[in-house]
Amino acid sequence: MESARQWIYSLLFFIFTIATLHVLDTLIISTRLTTNYQNIKLKKHPHLPLRFRSDGTFKILQVADMHYGNGMVTRCRDVLESEFNYCTDLNTTHFLRKMIQIEKPDLIVFTGDNIFGTSATDAAESLFEVFAPAIESGIPWAAVLGNHDQESTMNREELMSFISLMDYSVSQTFPSTKVNSDSKEQQPMTNIDGFGNYNLEVWGAPGSYLSNSSILNLYFLDSGDRAIVHGVRTYNWIRESQLSWLRGVSKGFQVYNHRDNGSMLINLWTFLRSQ
Repeated sequence: MESARQWIYSLLFFIFTIATLHVLDTLIISTRLTTNYQNIKLKKHPHLPLRFRSDGTFKILQVADMHYGNGMVTRCRDVLESEFNYCTDLNTTHFLRKMIQIEKPDLIVFTGDNIFGTSATDAAESLFEVFAPAIESGIPWAAVLGNHDQESTMNREELMSFISLMDYSVSQTFPSTKVNSDSKEQQPMTNIDGFGNYNLEVWGAPGSYLSNSSILNLYFLDSGDRAIVHGVRTYNWIRESQLSWLRGVSKGFQVYNHRDNGSMLINLWTFLRSQ
């Protein structure tokens, strides 16, 4: 009789344990491990490759040094006293949106100091607001960093990785290189100074004899942020590893196309100050 009672108790304890684990799995564990596929947001890609128009033009809208902070609560600098209470980051957003509507560019390029670190308390939120007009337009856009971008809540690698994953962005954290000379497979080239070194090819107009040729190459370089030289804090500069990569890519285009019509896009203020 006693053994039967112990067997029943053991069975009840076993059932209770299984039921408890099932409840925990249903209410806590599964909800944390299971992905809600309805909330997954895939990156929206622009129509590529970049191409000249049929009239032989390719328009780039360059946006430099927006110094964006926290949107509505960040006041403008260097404005008239009468304008101070009414001027915020939103004025910049409105201006950029109007420029995109008027110019209708083929590519929008942000050349650094997109956010102003000391004024941007959340880098990701500020970046969303900075690039919102470009994203809304559906036009391909690219960006590099200046010396102020990383002063907020992200380092330079995190910033470029984040930017490269945003809708319609053609930005890259690292340049791409072939796995080997006989392969078409590409892999990131990480043995280079900085983040945001890459090139974009612009192809000939559809239907033209150059439609299958890259006829304009846009080189993007990370000009860095700050550096200490002989104990003096100054601006950074383009490093030899970046120049070596640039020469290599340019030489490749010259061999393949017998020319390299290239333009360099960097944070010019940082570059000029470093010379």
